[in-house]
Amino acid sequence: MRTTHISRIVCVLLACLMLLPVVACGKTDDTQTTTTANNATTTAPAGEGDAAVTEATENTDANGYLKDDLDPELNLNNEEYTLLYWSDREHEEFYAESQTGDLVNDAIYNRNQAVEERLNMKFAYATEVGNASNENAFCQKISNSISAGDHAYDLVSAHSYTIGQAATQNLLYNLSEVDHIDFEKPWWPEKLIGQATINDKLFFVSGDISANVIYMMYVTFFNKDMLETYHLEDPYQLVDEGKWTIDKQFEMCTGVYSDLNGNGIKDIDDQYGQYTYTLHLDSFLWGSDIVILDTTNETPVFSADFLGEKTLGLQEKVQNFFNDTNDGYLLTVNSTVHQYFGKGISLFWNDRCRQAITFAGQEVSYGIIPIPKYDETQENYATLLGNPFSLYAIPKDSQRADSIGAIIECYASESYRTVSPALYEVALKVKYSQDDVAAKMFDIAKSAVVFDLGRILSNALSGPSGTWQSAITGSTAWTTTIKAQQKPWQKQLDRLLQIFE
Repeated sequence: MRTTHISRIVCVLLACLMLLPVVACGKTDDTQTTTTANNATTTAPAGEGDAAVTEATENTDANGYLKDDLDPELNLNNEEYTLLYWSDREHEEFYAESQTGDLVNDAIYNRNQAVEERLNMKFAYATEVGNASNENAFCQKISNSISAGDHAYDLVSAHSYTIGQAATQNLLYNLSEVDHIDFEKPWWPEKLIGQATINDKLFFVSGDISANVIYMMYVTFFNKDMLETYHLEDPYQLVDEGKWTIDKQFEMCTGVYSDLNGNGIKDIDDQYGQYTYTLHLDSFLWGSDIVILDTTNETPVFSADFLGEKTLGLQEKVQNFFNDTNDGYLLTVNSTVHQYFGKGISLFWNDRCRQAITFAGQEVSYGIIPIPKYDETQENYATLLGNPFSLYAIPKDSQRADSIGAIIECYASESYRTVSPALYEVALKVKYSQDDVAAKMFDIAKSAVVFDLGRILSNALSGPSGTWQSAITGSTAWTTTIKAQQKPWQKQLDRLLQIFE
């Protein structure tokens, strides 16, 4: 059973204090440099842990978080701006009616109030279903407004696939032409901006502006009790030494299987080294530092790793593990599949870090580490984002895009200083972590987040992301699959690139 130490309770209280608008009595010039998810650096206050508070400066707030460079005299004349967001979002990030005492809810409320007050504007809200199953309905809502010329929506946000689809339908404004947005700031992930900007055109953004970016980071959960029972290596040490790989994870699963129901066959009710669900197989692909589209050159191309031997080798490893051994069990139906780890009958479980909130209320004693690397030659860990993170965009027909640019910048920077610390620094790293090392592991995972334009546009590209999942559950070699799919994928990519031209 999990034991909650008094010291960790104190950490939660101190971390909560970090989010209050407190100015320290004595100014200090001592700062420490931290790395954000986009590999940029920003200054944070020095002191004992995340609870340290320093005096606000011209460039930082009282908690050491960087401020934006918006003109303090910027005034939008109390005009109303409408945000259209997806009603079927997985976690709230847009609207809070009032303060309730919940840390994240109150951070969202305070963020919205701060934007309205700083810019002298008012938010209005409209909703539409907009997850991966409802992308057509959301895009149609934007399209109808553009066709009617009513300019009903100033800012839109939905599931990553949905906004990606809106971009391919030529419904969005080029953010590279919008004033006030400073993409050099740490709340804008360099990896996403670099991936999604083609021919100086950028149609959507995310980062600290979306709380679901944090909720949707993939990590590996491990069962501490099972680790001790089977005398296995320390995953934290393996991560530190760069030895946490797929082969090591599968090796540690050897011998963990137990026929719990005694029926003599491998089935869903037994104990395994790793349960997983088809959807979560993606974590192995992107964790192996493989992306669908290579955007290092001016024109995106399908990456050599994705089309070639590396993905084939990964397919063979994963298929062998789940099909030819008793070490793992692959679930194909999503029926609260994380319950198997929560029950304590799985050594490992790859999932979005939001599941820490679920597991914290259960009996399982767990640790958190990054998704494993492909092998030890891979330089860094890579963290997949679950698709239900939000992308933000401006409708193509906007007549006040520059004012909306100021709102986006203010919204993102306020989120960086309020919502992200509440959710990430306090909730995930302290409240829902069972040991102090997990906080460090979260930082490793966050610094390694991958944004792949090919994944965002996967539906418009005829589904290369889903093809990977199907390849694992099927029997066709990846090289054979590529021969059949590469021409249709390339045809779709060529069509999409015309939008960026």
